[in-house]
Amino acid sequence: MKKLLVWTLTLALILAFSSSAFAAVELEMNYWMSEQEEGIMAAVDAFNASQDEIQVNASTVPWAQYWDKLVTGLPAGSAPDIFSINALNVRDYAKNGYLLDITDLFDSGKVDVSKLAASAIAAHTVDGKLWGIPKDYDSIAVFYNKDLFDAAGVDYPSDDWTWDEFIEIAKALTDADAGVYGVAVQPTGQQWGYDYIYGNGGAVFAEDGSCVVNSPEAVEAIQKLADAILVEGVSPTVEDQVEISADTRFQSGMIAMTFNGSWQMGVYADLFGESLGVAPLPIMKERKTVSHSLSWVGASSTQHPEEVKAFLEWMGTYDAQAMTAGVVIPAYEGCDQLWAEKYADYNTDAFLGAAAQGWGVALPAADKNTQEIFSRFDDYMTEMLSTGEVAANIEAMQNEFSELLK
Repeated sequence: MKKLLVWTLTLALILAFSSSAFAAVELEMNYWMSEQEEGIMAAVDAFNASQDEIQVNASTVPWAQYWDKLVTGLPAGSAPDIFSINALNVRDYAKNGYLLDITDLFDSGKVDVSKLAASAIAAHTVDGKLWGIPKDYDSIAVFYNKDLFDAAGVDYPSDDWTWDEFIEIAKALTDADAGVYGVAVQPTGQQWGYDYIYGNGGAVFAEDGSCVVNSPEAVEAIQKLADAILVEGVSPTVEDQVEISADTRFQSGMIAMTFNGSWQMGVYADLFGESLGVAPLPIMKERKTVSHSLSWVGASSTQHPEEVKAFLEWMGTYDAQAMTAGVVIPAYEGCDQLWAEKYADYNTDAFLGAAAQGWGVALPAADKNTQEIFSRFDDYMTEMLSTGEVAANIEAMQNEFSELLK
């Protein structure tokens, strides 16, 4: 009886040891993009099913709580092992030492950087080092309501239309007495300001990180945006847009055109169907569009850096990124065509050309005080588009940003 008991206990210990010895390493992963959950979870589930050494437990955290969780968790060492990050935050997080160094994934060729969109790589490179696996990119183009064009007898935009042609088209589509405008020029950097500063030959930051926004090219570009509202009258005022947003106006047929990102493609396609048109941004001096992006990163505080790298390696493959192509434009070469196929009835080249033809410019991100500078740019845009006083405000912007960058 005693021998049986001894053998039973021994077997139990062996089983317990074996179970613990071969238990999968569990990694916590957070992201905020709930609209992408289906594709992201498909990639996570595929990784988990492919091996039994690592289990990634992924969950969404609402945007309002997401950054608070990281800001408190990263310094304390309690952050998720893997998380999504955008191009505005990656600079501050990298410089503060919060991100896992994954250089060896790129140096070894485990992740083929040549297959990833150049603008996405640029956006997530800080001090010469790529800190994340770019997962997608976006760009800005013009969505337009074909029904309003048809009712006004106006030809649809061409792919090479100029800024002056855009203004004339917008005038023909404007009936201010009826509350209908050709467009709503918004006081935002991503959809308007940055695109045309760069598209007019200017820049916001130089290669050395200094602010160079006070160029004649930048002043001229923003002045043209302000004049579209205050002189040409083709857009509701900034104040009117506070009451009814540009997006609401477009969806309600109150404006004929809206400048917006590729992330809105599904929303507008579902709403307008065959009445939706898409065109590249009208050209001032050269075709440019700001391209933002997200990436997957590891926390430097993770207790399992090699396992995190194994998962990030998977997220940098064609197969993993193809699973998210229903909503966003994946960063991996060829996956963008999967997104294009979903919206084959529309001019998706207006967005894809940012990467394919090189007109994408990485969303300008400051080396310091990134979020504050990004927000203040929009504050200055609001002032300039409301008053038309561009030169003085750009000079003030230059001075303020230069101080924030010291």
